[in-house]
Amino acid sequence: MPGQQTAAHAAEQAAAPGNRERFEKPWHITLPREKLLAAWQYLKALEVPGIPVDQRFQITGEAFYVSPAGDDAADGSKEHPWRTLAHAAKRLKPNTVVYLRAGTYFGPAEITAKCPADKPAALRAMPGEEVLVTYTEEWVQDMRAKLGGGEKVDSEHHYPPLISVSGTYVEISGLHLVGVRDRLPQNKYSENGISLAGAGGEGCRLLYNEIEYVGHCGIKEMGHGGRAFLVEGNFVHDVGHTFHDHGTYLPADDVTVRKNLFLNATGWGVHGYSSPKRLLVTHNICAGNDNDGIIAAGPEFKVAHNILFKNKQGGVFLFRSGCRNGLVANNIFVEPAGAVRYDCCGDKKEYPTGNLVDFNCLAPGTRLAEPMPGENKHGPHNLTADPKFLAAQDGDFRVAGDSPCRGKGMDVGLKFAGQAPDIGLTSGGR
Repeated sequence: MPGQQTAAHAAEQAAAPGNRERFEKPWHITLPREKLLAAWQYLKALEVPGIPVDQRFQITGEAFYVSPAGDDAADGSKEHPWRTLAHAAKRLKPNTVVYLRAGTYFGPAEITAKCPADKPAALRAMPGEEVLVTYTEEWVQDMRAKLGGGEKVDSEHHYPPLISVSGTYVEISGLHLVGVRDRLPQNKYSENGISLAGAGGEGCRLLYNEIEYVGHCGIKEMGHGGRAFLVEGNFVHDVGHTFHDHGTYLPADDVTVRKNLFLNATGWGVHGYSSPKRLLVTHNICAGNDNDGIIAAGPEFKVAHNILFKNKQGGVFLFRSGCRNGLVANNIFVEPAGAVRYDCCGDKKEYPTGNLVDFNCLAPGTRLAEPMPGENKHGPHNLTADPKFLAAQDGDFRVAGDSPCRGKGMDVGLKFAGQAPDIGLTSGGR
């Protein structure tokens, strides 16, 4: 029966569900897991002036609990927890928090709670406990049977995500979501880790989750009108089948993407398409992705204080006429394929326009192509220099005290200490 798979078996399958080697590419980041977790932990703990390190909602209402040893007929108390993620998700309501105790849980699950800003809700891993969310083997086999099996199907059918949110002011934090991209037939839109759908997403916070091995996007707003949410402190890696599949896909306005680690997506790390307004992408590490680290395709975007490291196609992609009046500043590029590129599909009407690229550090071997016509400008303060990372080969992108990036950034509207901000992740200046 679906949902009856044992937690031990599920954890074993999630850890090594199939032939992962067939997805590996020469440019992927393949450091030992402990080093990747250290890089992630550094980002989560990174202090950005004026912004609290802990972005979880302050919730004063009831707390409920879920355990693999629980019972959905129970009252959800700490002493008598519920059992399944799907049951708990349906019962989330304003001003409540649901804690998942250690163990393995199974999607798909849907959160529909429409909370006001002053009464948010949260689905959280119990602090200090490992919470895994995946699919049952029965679910995988059922889905394969419906689609005729095989390795690939000619379909735009979306597999259900592990967690779908159609509500508002909902937090999801601290979970480890593991997809099944090597066990489901590839189609144009495979499974997401977390989807924001049905006009949901406003005020939501997706925080401190690890998302891996999903067939489509780690986090995706479905183009349903979601807006003004926060994606912070997540580790999204090794996702997708094709260039349609990304670390996060964001066709939504007023979204902030901050302090995340995006590695080894088969598309882009951060995909700001088709024309999201005021996308803010700061203090992220985007590395080893099969296309660029970040694509910006909407107006008034801001890409600042990021590390763009050895993505196959380059660092930042400014995409067509929707991309206008944006800013790329205070980033460090280690990109043999190029720091910034443009696209107009061969049509002058599709030129990106009015974008500024300035105050970035280009590591030796990283070129900055000429800006595309359309009043795009590469300012005079981009510098070519060794940023002096402490240990980039080990995933440590902090810069040394004598780095040329210290105090050489521009004011991009974020708070900083000193006379000027740093280029790169830190904001200390001098």
